[in-house]
Amino acid sequence: MDYPMQEVQQHPGFRAVHPWQWWQWQLSVLASSSSPPAPSTRPPNHVSWDETGAAHIYSADLPGVKKEEIRVEIEDGRYLVVRTELDAGDAEVHGRRGGFARKFRLPGMVDADGITAEYAHGVLTVTVPRMHNRARPMVNLIGSGPACDPVARAA
Repeated sequence: MDYPMQEVQQHPGFRAVHPWQWWQWQLSVLASSSSPPAPSTRPPNHVSWDETGAAHIYSADLPGVKKEEIRVEIEDGRYLVVRTELDAGDAEVHGRRGGFARKFRLPGMVDADGITAEYAHGVLTVTVPRMHNRARPMVNLIGSGPACDPVARAA
């Protein structure tokens, strides 16, 4: 497509573009673009992570997957593994292939025994609670010397 130009009447050989012609040309190029429009939806297996004061929350879109096909595991005490295991017969009947698998490194200080998972309306939500910090016990030093003498610390 050629860029729209027209001869300037007062100066033969000098070409110029009117600003509105350029704008219309840009719109026509965009309108006739052969590239497909960008998808407005998320990928079919979109995974998100959110952090709250009490927990880390992982959500995965798993449309069309049965609850029995989902496996949520803790690997080596440091990784959260989410995967789907499709039955061979079910995959052939419904035309589904492959599976879904994601592995997340768990942040430090989480309660691995308190992890819960819920699957509703095609969305898997895994909640990983934070481990509550307990107050560390303080140990009093016994003895004399410059490190224990309050007057020596102030000087």
